[in-house]
Amino acid sequence: MISLICLGTIIAAIVIGLLSLAKTTTTTATITSETTTVTTTSVTTTTQTTDIPCSPSCNSEQTCIQNVCTNVGYLACTLTWSRPGDGDIVVTTPSGKTIYYANRGPSNATNQGELDRDDQVGEGPENVYWPSNGTLPPTGTYYVCFEPYQFNNPIISITNPITVIYRIVRPSSPTLIFTRTFTSTITNSYNCNITSNTLIGSFNYP
Repeated sequence: MISLICLGTIIAAIVIGLLSLAKTTTTTATITSETTTVTTTSVTTTTQTTDIPCSPSCNSEQTCIQNVCTNVGYLACTLTWSRPGDGDIVVTTPSGKTIYYANRGPSNATNQGELDRDDQVGEGPENVYWPSNGTLPPTGTYYVCFEPYQFNNPIISITNPITVIYRIVRPSSPTLIFTRTFTSTITNSYNCNITSNTLIGSFNYP
């Protein structure tokens, strides 16, 4: 009997020792929080539309923009904006010639394009075009920009934005439209190219 008790005691001691050597595994769950920041920027959109007739009607070489007959010729770039002020059209040709109020043309400096409408107090239109009795516009990519020359009542801001619309008119083609909304006054000294912060859009001619 004493031998059995001693044997049981020895077995118990062995079991306790083995349990004390056993590893305890702990699983830790780590939750990572991921934050995505979305930055909103001005976007230029391109659509196609048909013109609404003016009254009285425009002639065969004109189109109607905001109830004003504007010249088209071979190609016309027409600018309007959403509230009264002095906005300026800026068009750069494929050969790098820039047409704006200080370089109206038609001349070699504008590739024979002409600024024939300059609105300083309203909502446009301003218009650059190539007359159909003149030289064809250069082939290639054109850039159209907007210079907010004077919008002081109120100034351009998030609460008082301004939306700019370009209409690109070519005979036998739908009117091509570029739109951009500005929430601050951005100027670029009338430089208009693919990197300009005043860029509204680009298109190819023909």
